[in-house]
Amino acid sequence: MTGTIRYLAFLVLPLVACTKGDRVPAYVEVGSFTLNTTTEQGAPTQKITDAWVSVNERLIGVWELPARIPVLAEGVNTISVVPAIKRNGMYDDRLRYPFFQSFQSQVQLTREGTTTVSPTTSYVSNASFWIEAFEDPDFARLNTLPTSDTTLERFTPLSDPELLYIDGSPCGGFRLDAGRPYFGLATDENFPPAVGQVFLELDYRNDVPLTVGVLYTSNNISTYDPLVIVTPTVQSGGYMPWNKIYIDLTGFFNSTGLTDRDIYIEARLATGQTSGSAYIDNFKLVRFGS
Repeated sequence: MTGTIRYLAFLVLPLVACTKGDRVPAYVEVGSFTLNTTTEQGAPTQKITDAWVSVNERLIGVWELPARIPVLAEGVNTISVVPAIKRNGMYDDRLRYPFFQSFQSQVQLTREGTTTVSPTTSYVSNASFWIEAFEDPDFARLNTLPTSDTTLERFTPLSDPELLYIDGSPCGGFRLDAGRPYFGLATDENFPPAVGQVFLELDYRNDVPLTVGVLYTSNNISTYDPLVIVTPTVQSGGYMPWNKIYIDLTGFFNSTGLTDRDIYIEARLATGQTSGSAYIDNFKLVRFGS
């Protein structure tokens, strides 16, 4: 996929040539995005992996970040960088994230020279948020399912300093063993329907697969629908880094005839597995409007 993206980007390069027949490029190094948030928008964690890059309003391609991009232009030019994510964690499903603003800046380009751009972004002004970040010891927005063998716990740097914390703040989590092989949690909000795109953002670190799904009532029947399997982040040596996923819930929230809309997460030990754990943070539902 990477090769395809970069090849397509190079094909459109001549669109921004400054002089006909001149093929000596300048280079723009686009670094990783920085996300700025307000208190109401939650922690500024993000996983912006790609960007739509334009020069003087002409698209020069979709690029994995960070990227060094050849541009057939010189002098003062306007560069635009639109942040993109991997929808549902899928490598081949790159999406301009509708809730992030694009970055724009004027840059000085010199043939064979390199100009560095450090893009920033923030949430669009009409985005609304439902967040559980485990700052409150009660964390009442997420409830353990009655069928769960264990409970959702709150971990803090003070109580469990050996754990990794994505932003230095508390997180939620659970631990499984042979006597407690299943865990499940759900919101209890009865979310209203929505018009437009809706995403669940979730920070996680885990050594057991997590299933993220939706539950709802239709024709007086309660239904659990699994949507995404979140694979373990554990690496060799047992190191378990944090990751982030953006789960597209647009179809679920735009559907008619559904009531009691909620979101659930569950995990189960695999056959032969004797223990497992998962930690989550910044459980953030983002939509347009109120």
